[in-house]
Amino acid sequence: MSLNDIKVESLYPSEFGPGSMTTEVFLGSAISQLDKSIEERVTAASSKGNVLRYVCVIENSRCQVGLQEIPKDSPLGRLRGSDNVVEICSHCYANSPLVIQGAGAGNDTTAAGVLADIIDLQDLFK
Repeated sequence: MSLNDIKVESLYPSEFGPGSMTTEVFLGSAISQLDKSIEERVTAASSKGNVLRYVCVIENSRCQVGLQEIPKDSPLGRLRGSDNVVEICSHCYANSPLVIQGAGAGNDTTAAGVLADIIDLQDLFK
């Protein structure tokens, strides 16, 4: 499997992407449209007892990454802070997935990574 084989749902539509608008336009008006869209998805998920999580699913040699509704009482739904979780569902673990959970990168490392991503994005909008 290569990176090109992975189906990725972006957190923002392509019309808000690099080269389509300036940083000022993105921060001035586009971001409020994104907030509204995400807020609607959060509300819809919550009304069904779910939460939104950015999830990677690998199944039958296919890989898909994107925002999904997850039951809030599931291992993914109960995630807090920078914790990570991997659920392994297989023939042997069909009824009760094997769950591996633990601390992620932590606040400082995560913040540094987010800041680096923001700086990279800013460079794309110049």
